[in-house]
Amino acid sequence: MAPRIARNVLGLPVPDLPCWRPGPETVTLLSPGELHLDIVLVGTTADKPEFAIIHEVQNSGCTDELERIALSWPAYVTHVRQRLGCPVVLLAFCPDERIAGKVATPVETGHPDFVFRARTYWPGMLPAITTVAEADQWPELALLSAPGHLGDTERRRVLAMALEAMQHLEPDLRVHYHDYISKCVPSRYRKEWEELVAIAIENYHWESDFAREHQAIGRAEGRTEGRAEALAGSVLRILERRGLAVDAAVRDRIVGCSDPDLLAYWLDRTLEVDSAEQVFD
Repeated sequence: MAPRIARNVLGLPVPDLPCWRPGPETVTLLSPGELHLDIVLVGTTADKPEFAIIHEVQNSGCTDELERIALSWPAYVTHVRQRLGCPVVLLAFCPDERIAGKVATPVETGHPDFVFRARTYWPGMLPAITTVAEADQWPELALLSAPGHLGDTERRRVLAMALEAMQHLEPDLRVHYHDYISKCVPSRYRKEWEELVAIAIENYHWESDFAREHQAIGRAEGRTEGRAEALAGSVLRILERRGLAVDAAVRDRIVGCSDPDLLAYWLDRTLEVDSAEQVFD
């Protein structure tokens, strides 16, 4: 997706190459230490690097972060270019236009005419995905762009296509993207988003464990005991996948619950709480 964004959204002269493969994300320096890049894509022809894209995610535009990237990002470009021997561009995904503007501030390196400026973009700069065909072909694009297109005219279609796109992702990524979009949806539209999620869970023919766990909500499939056990496992799994600490007391309470309706409520809570204990509120 990065080459497409670079060409079509940012207007960069990125060639349309037949193959893009993962490139070096750790660059060894002459002095002790390493540069840790978010991700690098290398466009190749006949195993020869022709173009590289460094992609960073930058959620903050505070002074400390701007000072850090002013030193590190120009080094990313020069070191990857030296290692691969091909043109290199650095893209940065930001949550909104304000932060993107700060991150794109030109960096004077000190060498005449050597000014570095990251090429930034944000959800609203990406095209709105409003058709099933687009959502199926570019699921990540549909999910990344959705928070930037929540106006009255296209909001419902954009959110519906975000749910369509989730079908093509691994279960763990679905949890993260659901959380990402849920946090971006304005409070006045939150109920509408939750209704769309409920409809999708009920009607889509999901195949992953993640979805089957959610389809168990509200359905009387199998024995109550088995359903409760499955829901308890889902609650714990999502809390852990979100990086929330689950202590013994919380785990015992969840595993020991035999009420499917209560467990279903806790499962809904796992996608919006900031700590494991809050699922019980």
